[in-house]
Amino acid sequence: MNNKVVVFETDNDSVELIKTYIAEFEQLELDNTFSDYREGTFYALKNHPHIVIISANEGIAPLKKTINLLADNKINVIILSENYTTNFVIQALRAGAKDYISKPIIKKDFFASLKKCSQDVVKTINKSNIISIFSNKGGIGKTAIATNLAVEFARQTREKVVLVDLNLPLGDVTTFINIKPSISIASAIETAAHKGPESVLNACKQYKDTSLYVLAEPIYMEETHTMTPTHIFKLFEYLRESFSYILVDVGTSIDKMNMKILELSDLILLVSIVNLPLIRNCQRCLDLFNNLGFDDNKTKIVINRYLENDEIKIEDVEKVLNQKIYWKIPNNYFAIMSSINKAMPVSEINANSNVTLSFSGLATKLTEDIIAKDFVEL
Repeated sequence: MNNKVVVFETDNDSVELIKTYIAEFEQLELDNTFSDYREGTFYALKNHPHIVIISANEGIAPLKKTINLLADNKINVIILSENYTTNFVIQALRAGAKDYISKPIIKKDFFASLKKCSQDVVKTINKSNIISIFSNKGGIGKTAIATNLAVEFARQTREKVVLVDLNLPLGDVTTFINIKPSISIASAIETAAHKGPESVLNACKQYKDTSLYVLAEPIYMEETHTMTPTHIFKLFEYLRESFSYILVDVGTSIDKMNMKILELSDLILLVSIVNLPLIRNCQRCLDLFNNLGFDDNKTKIVINRYLENDEIKIEDVEKVLNQKIYWKIPNNYFAIMSSINKAMPVSEINANSNVTLSFSGLATKLTEDIIAKDFVEL
């Protein structure tokens, strides 16, 4: 049986054009059309079509709840609009839409969107994105940032997110969120060499009932010696097939393994704290990335444990690094330590704490910047 499509549109000419195009698309068939969006929403929730096409005649704001509701019920939403600014597209995708088509409708674009939503795996963005969380000094909260940020990405985007622990040889992501995978990353990579990428995907353990998965650190320290930069390349290749966002907790060493991880990353969150030695180390990292030919926009500086009245001002840090600070995570020792000791994300300890809201804000900003970047590149 063909997949069903429902259309919300008030313009009759547009409806007729959509009908004509869908009739030419073999895998889909038009189920119903509605000029009353409320009536159409009730129908879609009851009959669960594969795709709902919504014309955003009045903008995205009035449609956010509708898109959200449909997306939560695993219905692919395609937005039609004459507004094709980057900001509009970001709003549509963040509301839960799977794709966007500009008006007047071009047949080629329409078919491409239908095809995308007809595939088993549908991604909100053009390709998966690898985001590495890195610092060349330990003990500054890098793993706490990686775990909490991964939880927020999964919550906000509803996309499949994987958190990869490559903080070798002593990663502890699983300890931070109390998850016990049966297979470690080293074992998964070794098995994949003989049995294919499914071995890696099977090693990714789902976190509770969310869309977040975790690929755990090696169980035994000696396992790390078997891993090579070539393994990392293949690992990311496998993960890109199934996950929209790949977050990596990277080790602190400046070695071939970590440099390969950073080279393959789409974004690097360079974590620092506001004190002179760490700012100096941050500068050294930026110099290294520049010498390696990394794009200027690839590295984003994140300040952890930020204090508003710190002796060294953010403006001073930016002047020394010759780069704007991308995000500041407030210093909330008690919330973070409670989170670590209970092996739970801070959002599950206190959803309204300043550090929880900061992680949420960072995930939002990163998502919007990634979508905007991918939209420009299309």
